[in-house]
Amino acid sequence: MTGTPISMTDLAIAIREGAELEANHNFGKSVLFTLPSSGDEISLWPAPSKPSSPLTLFWLRRSPEGQKIGRGQLDWTSDPRPIVDWVIGIAYSADEIGPQYAPVLTTLHKHNVNAALTQVQGIGFLLHVALPDSTYLVIGGDEGLPSRPDQVENWHVQHEGVNAHIAVVFHGPELPAMVAATQRYLQATATRYGSHHPLGAPVPDEHAAGPDKLCRLLAELSDLRRFDRAAPGGAVITVFDPDGYNGASVDVPAELVARICRLLSVEKQVIQTYGG
Repeated sequence: MTGTPISMTDLAIAIREGAELEANHNFGKSVLFTLPSSGDEISLWPAPSKPSSPLTLFWLRRSPEGQKIGRGQLDWTSDPRPIVDWVIGIAYSADEIGPQYAPVLTTLHKHNVNAALTQVQGIGFLLHVALPDSTYLVIGGDEGLPSRPDQVENWHVQHEGVNAHIAVVFHGPELPAMVAATQRYLQATATRYGSHHPLGAPVPDEHAAGPDKLCRLLAELSDLRRFDRAAPGGAVITVFDPDGYNGASVDVPAELVARICRLLSVEKQVIQTYGG
């Protein structure tokens, strides 16, 4: 666009409204705004004009301690949108937000939770934990991650499948509690499913869940390997339809009974703890 370039006063307002940052002008001579994550300050002011040359703005970035970090020039026209977009690209970039969450990532890694900062369309940034079965955990605040961890009012951790929500793992204000709960949940998942969650990697099966399928699975598991059927602790499990008819019994060896008991015990503990 051509015409008179936007004033520093109006540019400060455009940055304040368009980028949602605190931006101020210095008596209409320059603009100063602060990046929300690092606290760095960026100032903008008109460069000396030259005949037959486009008008430009100088910019200078300083750390909170006053150290000069970067500088450059921007086109200065009547349209504030390119400058506002440039500000947004810096203020809400992974390079700006990532270092703020490095201590959180380090803490998670120390607890065997391998998370990474990920940008999600329409949300902003979240911490993403990829799991072996193509399911994943997402860690954020109430609405994505704010600019700094100290701005997180509540940490929210969810377990998601490819096409299914699996569980809410944690919701609360304390970072150590979030880390501990996430670690326990992953340990419990590994114990239950060998690091694979069945909702995330469903086994193709033409039979719907029900008494027939349960009985068939017990029979197939019992025949899958050579169990010592003389060992004490085995059981005969009889499965009926809900109306009490069509019963079928399966001789379940002791080793398989022990495994089923361990699986159900862990499942009970996890449901009592996490509700899912």
